Amino acid sequence: MNQTATRAVPRRDDRWQPQDEVLNSVIDKLIENAYRGTPDSGGNSGPLFVAGGMVLAVLGVIIGAGTGSPMLALGIVVALAIAGLAYMGLAAEPMHISKLSVLDPIGGPGNLPAGYLVYPKAWQAGMREYLLPITDRQFRIAVKLCREHPGSVSDLIRLVKRAEKHAFNHHTGHEITEYDVHRIAQRWTAEHARNSPTMVMQVAAK
Repeated sequence: MNQTATRAVPRRDDRWQPQDEVLNSVIDKLIENAYRGTPDSGGNSGPLFVAGGMVLAVLGVIIGAGTGSPMLALGIVVALAIAGLAYMGLAAEPMHISKLSVLDPIGGPGNLPAGYLVYPKAWQAGMREYLLPITDRQFRIAVKLCREHPGSVSDLIRLVKRAEKHAFNHHTGHEITEYDVHRIAQRWTAEHARNSPTMVMQVAAK
């Protein structure tokens, strides 16, 4: 049974995290920019209330003078004020941020180097949502291999899925275990790293 809805930022047994300062700062900036675009939670509404009050006051005077009934004018102004407050309340609803779009300028969460699967800030910028379609077994295996894998997060996920399919197609007589899939995926990752040495992340362990 998957627990995708409650997945937390994964932590590897060796506590390793990527230390690419340039990419980390880019992620920080994109997160900051995404949340800066949300509407102010009422901080800019003061001038609007003042202006609206003045307009309603003038309108009340005009209606009172035209109808000769101060009570009728007051009733109309109160009704308009209530309608205006209701509209402002709806307009002030916070803008929904699509976390999956926060990293769009750099290709999205899947385009990050595989090691960023365990980077907390990446999880603030859509990594959790990006990984929702994968199973918990695929997720655990990807976490184990993310440090060594020389490609992107999406490359790693595809490799794990292929390894799982390969295990099902070539292992008969027993139920496929996480160990079976991990062993295949680990071998393929090592081969991929040997063939792409310039892509391997050269980062220090925490």
